[in-house]
Amino acid sequence: MRKPEAPTSGTLLGNSAYIFLIRFFPTLATVVALVWLSRHMSPAWYGRYQSFWVQWQVLHVVACLGLPTLVLTYPAALINGLVRGTSRRQAAVVAGWWVVVAGGLMAVQWLTNSLFAPWQAGAFLLLSVPVAVLEAYALLGRQFRPVALISVTYAGIFGLSHALLVGEVLSSTQLMYWLLLGNGLRLGALAQLARRQYHAAAGPVAWHTVRSLWFHTALNEVVQVLFRWVDKFALNFLLPAALFALYFNGTLDVPFLPLLLGAAGSALLLHFGQPDLPDAARLATLKTAATVLGRIVFPLFFFLILFRAELFGVVFAHRYDAAVPLFLVSSLVIPLRAYNFTALLQHKGCGRIITIGAVLDLLLALGLMYPLYRLLGLAGVALAFVVSTYCQAGFYVVHTARLLAVRWFDVLPWRSWAGQFAGFGLGFLLLHLLLSRFFTEQVVLLSAGVATGLLMVVSLWRLRRQPPV
Repeated sequence: MRKPEAPTSGTLLGNSAYIFLIRFFPTLATVVALVWLSRHMSPAWYGRYQSFWVQWQVLHVVACLGLPTLVLTYPAALINGLVRGTSRRQAAVVAGWWVVVAGGLMAVQWLTNSLFAPWQAGAFLLLSVPVAVLEAYALLGRQFRPVALISVTYAGIFGLSHALLVGEVLSSTQLMYWLLLGNGLRLGALAQLARRQYHAAAGPVAWHTVRSLWFHTALNEVVQVLFRWVDKFALNFLLPAALFALYFNGTLDVPFLPLLLGAAGSALLLHFGQPDLPDAARLATLKTAATVLGRIVFPLFFFLILFRAELFGVVFAHRYDAAVPLFLVSSLVIPLRAYNFTALLQHKGCGRIITIGAVLDLLLALGLMYPLYRLLGLAGVALAFVVSTYCQAGFYVVHTARLLAVRWFDVLPWRSWAGQFAGFGLGFLLLHLLLSRFFTEQVVLLSAGVATGLLMVVSLWRLRRQPPV
């Protein structure tokens, strides 16, 4: 029987698909809700709604302390040992930290006249943190199907509650009651999975044995989420709600790309734990995964860049057309999603390098924000984060190459990417010229979207005929 902590190479793509699907449905529900609310609610209301989620995103990662990623980094036996080795004092300190961060979120709701009651926001955060940790623990135990069922159920509650909100059946406060219910059910179900998975016979392991990697993992995740959200986090306090709504929609990450990269990264960490796997094989796996991701990321990149006007016109009913230039700038970072720049560094325990890269990334972005804002307006703020992200990627590539004693350009699948980028770019440019000449924007967007989806399906179908990664 295959050991959970030592997956064979053939499980990598299957694990990636499972993890992606588990996270896909809640993200899909969030995207659908975003579109509904953008089309049917006033920009001022929508801006206040998204302000809460920006605040929650930042404080949720701060509260998690890197524990979900830490759980996926080590074998199940060691994690069980860490659980058994946790003292009551240590558990109380962690729980106390969650309460403190939840209190911070409550204070922000009170100060900003939030749509939701402060106690609701705090309770939602207190439920969400153990949910994230227990979900990672269930993934470590390969309990993919039950976790997927839990994920779909929560997504259904999330989507239904927002549909009732748009239909004026629920108020904002009642919406949060539904979300609290969904999170409570998810927490209970994941706790049951954890109880079945936990092995009490595991020998206790002291936390100081993983303290260094844990510290850098937690710090890196906080810095990464600050990098992703710091502009929105700051602007949600500085801009009027309606203008913040415009900036939020214009700089919104393509939802499923970070999700896809996160799923691939989690699967890579599980795969790299295979015993006696040489570094050359790990690098080959990483490059193969990047080639696969390129077949998905590059078509989506050109679709979003070339069909951006039709996308905003159809999806947002021309209510946020002023955000299109912001969207163009922020989308320039998408090609980097085809590679997991920290997977090997994290597997090797190079938390310090990851942290330095994340901090330098954030500092560079913050340093560029004001001068680029003076030059380009809000688009300059978005450009600052694009430039710093490319610099961070180069930093990680150089250090990964040093770690593996190879040349830096041998770390990336340049040849495969070049062919994909040129082919997809030319194809989508011709497709846009042809469609926009003869059809309405609705038909143009639908046709291009179908073509993009078919390309991805064909790429994945061809992948199934190749030997396992």
